[in-house]
Amino acid sequence: MKGAEIISKLSTILDGEELIVSSNGNVSRQVYHLLQGDQIYLRGSMGLPVPIGLGLALAQPYRTVLVITGDGNFLMGLSSLTTVAHIKPHNLKIIILDNELYATTGGQETVSSAIDYKAMIQGMSIDSVKSYDMRDDENLITEMLKDTLKEKGLKVLHLKVEEDTIQLENIPHHPREIKDNFVKRL
Repeated sequence: MKGAEIISKLSTILDGEELIVSSNGNVSRQVYHLLQGDQIYLRGSMGLPVPIGLGLALAQPYRTVLVITGDGNFLMGLSSLTTVAHIKPHNLKIIILDNELYATTGGQETVSSAIDYKAMIQGMSIDSVKSYDMRDDENLITEMLKDTLKEKGLKVLHLKVEEDTIQLENIPHHPREIKDNFVKRL
């Protein structure tokens, strides 16, 4: 299963009230084209989806905040996960789409294949982490996504996915316009 397919599945589960922060590159383009509504589509900001999601979760405690990030982006901002683990915002959900590549910049390998994500994240005192290999088994994805979004508390879902070859157009909005449109939803 590819990351774009998982994002597409989210469109059948989300109720439209969630606030979504997507990492720059392919993930943001997929969220922009496959999900509805103004979201935070990061551009040129490696490592920032989780800390931005944390700030948003604290500022909007009655709304679900969903961070959708790739493995390279997640690893770039890994230190922010220690703050997330300390604060444990009840409304923050993080989905890591791990294709073991920096797909947007040419397909260079990340170090993801050498990391046990579940053990690493649990080592930061986040017990609500699940890790699945979606390259082999995609049957449970809808239930996993529903559980991650609907259960109370901080949740992290790490999904090994196939490389995406889908080529989507860039987001046609300036970052300031993305921010302004998103702020209107708050």
